[in-house]
Amino acid sequence: MTTRRAIVSSTDKAIAAYLPAGYKVVEVTEDSTIIEGEDVCGWTLDGYVIPRLASGWYFAEEVT
Repeated sequence: MTTRRAIVSSTDKAIAAYLPAGYKVVEVTEDSTIIEGEDVCGWTLDGYVIPRLASGWYFAEEVT
């Protein structure tokens, strides 16, 4: 499996609550949060995680 990363334009601690089990917060900077994880059983970064964060008004984009 490939580890995927994304940057979220917020430092809100609630971000972790939006993540499925395969993803986690790995770093919080001054103005953003870095998440990473692996796509498992349909819980994908672009198909689930980023849209789920957007439902809480958190903008995220994949970091390659």
